[in-house]
Amino acid sequence: MIVFFANIFTLWCLCAAQSNEVSQPVSLQTLKLGESATIQCYIKSLMTKRVWYKLTTGRKLQLVASFDSYYQRSVLSDEFERHYSVEFDKTNSHLRISATSWDDVGTYFCGVMHLNEINFGSGTFLMLKGAKMISNSVIWQPELHSVQSGDSVTLRCSIRSGQCAAEHISVMWLKNSDHSAPEMIHSSGNHNTCQTVSGETTCVYNLLIENLSDDDAGVYYCVVTSCGRILFGDGTRLIFDYDTEVYSDTPSYANLKIVIFLSISLAPFLALLVYICKTKCCYCTESCGGFSGSTTTSAKVQDERHLKTKASKSQRDDTWSECVYWSVKKDN
Repeated sequence: MIVFFANIFTLWCLCAAQSNEVSQPVSLQTLKLGESATIQCYIKSLMTKRVWYKLTTGRKLQLVASFDSYYQRSVLSDEFERHYSVEFDKTNSHLRISATSWDDVGTYFCGVMHLNEINFGSGTFLMLKGAKMISNSVIWQPELHSVQSGDSVTLRCSIRSGQCAAEHISVMWLKNSDHSAPEMIHSSGNHNTCQTVSGETTCVYNLLIENLSDDDAGVYYCVVTSCGRILFGDGTRLIFDYDTEVYSDTPSYANLKIVIFLSISLAPFLALLVYICKTKCCYCTESCGGFSGSTTTSAKVQDERHLKTKASKSQRDDTWSECVYWSVKKDN
């Protein structure tokens, strides 16, 4: 049994190591049309066989380049060799694209080849923005949606095009978050409406997300293909409204917790202090009470004061202070 669990643990460690072998630190890279792009990839192990794949917005997987570090050479596929190149060293394998065009939009995956498998990084989505995007088309998205776990939400994307008919417009969604790779979401099955008025086409696309959880948080970009051009919205950020968590992190709530803690901790000491004060006053009151008579003689006062003081000294604890009587009446 011990050997069995040891083997399971070893296999788990091996799988975890392989899954973290390739790192693509940038999940979303945005450039202007025509700029050069460098998509970063860091490899922790000295693997000789490395590859780059591209997933297009139409869900087509393409081999971009393969690289053999033993022979120090890379091989690019025919359609990419014009303006693609691979920059490499022992642990890096960066993909460089010069003079980007609309065809370069997509998700790029860096991978290393083992005997019978390829381990990929999390992927980098390359987004391009340029003047052509807004020259004859306008795309709009709300900036923010605040939701709660378990709710449903409908994200909306509206596009107005002056030159492209509705049948030549299609849409998909790109989700980008800090804790996961970019994800393409196709909007089939969601309610979409288009209408053309005076030669201008306006389409509204909806994405329904049900039973929301923390994994759904992120920025959702509307990706519209309009007459062969790819248009991007500014994105709608989906955030969760955690009233309890937000409230518990505020400074006032933290101070309140400190006050409550100190009050509970100091309560026994305060009670003891009150008891001491009351006991001390009681001793003094009882000692002074023996001299309330108005016809006490001087000698009697002296004797009683001497006896009281002597008794007080013999019976009192070191904590208590001695009562001193300074006012007596003389006999006529």
